[in-house]
Amino acid sequence: MKDYLILLLILIPFWGASQNILMGDGSSTQCSGTFLDSGGQSGNYGLNEDFTFTICPDNPGDKIRISFSEFSVELDNDFLFVFDGDSNSAPLVGVFTGSNNPGVILATNNNTSGCITFEFVSDESIVLPGWVASISCVNPCQTIVANLDSTTPAPNASGYIRVCTGESVTLNGSGTFSDTGAGATYVWDLDDGRTISGQTATFSYDTPGVYRVNLNIRDTNTSTDPNGCKNNNNINQVIQVSTEPDFTGTEAVTSTICLGNTATIVGTVTTQEFEAECTPPVSGTTFLPDGTGAAYSTCINVDCFDSSQTLQNANQLVEICINMEHSWAGDLDIFLVSPNGRQVQLFENTDITTQVYLGAALDTDEEVPGEGRTYCFSMSASVLLKDAPQIRLGTPEQNTLEPGTYLPVQSFDNLIGSTLNGDWCLQIVDNIALDNGYIFEWNMNFDPSLKPAELSFTPDIVTEEWNADPSIISVNGSEIQVQPTTVGQHCYTFRTVDDFGCEYTEEVCIDVLP
Repeated sequence: MKDYLILLLILIPFWGASQNILMGDGSSTQCSGTFLDSGGQSGNYGLNEDFTFTICPDNPGDKIRISFSEFSVELDNDFLFVFDGDSNSAPLVGVFTGSNNPGVILATNNNTSGCITFEFVSDESIVLPGWVASISCVNPCQTIVANLDSTTPAPNASGYIRVCTGESVTLNGSGTFSDTGAGATYVWDLDDGRTISGQTATFSYDTPGVYRVNLNIRDTNTSTDPNGCKNNNNINQVIQVSTEPDFTGTEAVTSTICLGNTATIVGTVTTQEFEAECTPPVSGTTFLPDGTGAAYSTCINVDCFDSSQTLQNANQLVEICINMEHSWAGDLDIFLVSPNGRQVQLFENTDITTQVYLGAALDTDEEVPGEGRTYCFSMSASVLLKDAPQIRLGTPEQNTLEPGTYLPVQSFDNLIGSTLNGDWCLQIVDNIALDNGYIFEWNMNFDPSLKPAELSFTPDIVTEEWNADPSIISVNGSEIQVQPTTVGQHCYTFRTVDDFGCEYTEEVCIDVLP
């Protein structure tokens, strides 16, 4: 018995450690444990490594999820390749180097094996601590499709619902589930910050504009998402809320008359155009402190395009403009990252070899912003920012790259295929200690022809007339002549109806003297 206990005590540590994986050539089937570089928890990986390892779930149908908590390899020399499948011939998820943490890697629904494959390559010099990542498995989501079953009022021939401010809208929806809809929740997103729970929603808007309403459905499977699996389609029911017309010019030619005389009153109405903002600029400061390979990001959420729209050619992204300052341009690499992870480098730090600012910077390590200047990047430009003329700005005054529009380091062709809707992010990498700066605002502009037609509208006037009044003695279109029969103030109402069915009025008064 004593010998058995000794053997058991010897084996327990190995069983406990058997869930951990050290990078090497091979594979494993498991849904728990820790994935480490070849140096383990406390050591560095080795020189000249070229290993491939595949991790698969232990239950058929599940998907592997690898969550990286630490990542540090030699920048631009050592690389971790991640593949969505059971070999390194599977689709590439990404290539990671430096401190670019892979984050959470999850096998996709198209990956029938549920496995993830890693390939790590190091060079002949410099080794670092590598990575620490936890291993888990998830039960993949079923397919959920949100359906719009009925609307009140009904859409027009173009599929848009047109209403007035304050007018009630009712939508009814349902879900189609590949497995089961038992326990599913339904939430309507009204596109103005409000949500309504349930399969039926009744609401109105107080502000003119264009709203895209969607039905979000979640089931009870919390394996992938703690809130449950969600439908991956958008209803995108467009609701256009009419703008109020302008009655400027609706007035009496003479506002005061004597009893027995006549006055001419003119009715004038002009409808107002509405045009949605597709890419609202990001304002407010993003601090860029000292760092050695540290990355900072700031994002614009684009949500006005059709959900299936993608960037088809480089010229459809007209420009990216950044208002910023930094006390040494040679610190920075600047990238634009699209919603589905495609990226293009706008500016490269190695191009700068002399002391030169961006904007009117303060040359101090204190968190005090200088003054920003705007640098734009466009494929229509011909000069890289590194070759910009230099002017004198900043405190103390230094050479500064002149604000203007410049050619990005990499072509916008790298972004072709990117979805237009979603988070477009600027990623700024500070490569060298000392010097800091700020981004104060940035924006991006797409080709206006990409904007869906429903995001702009101008109501048409259907009728315009004056309310009947016995003192109106003649009518000529929207112009009336009045002859009140009593002393005092007399008011007349000009009424108009637009093609949304919305009615608006304007009142004009005249004073009648004895």
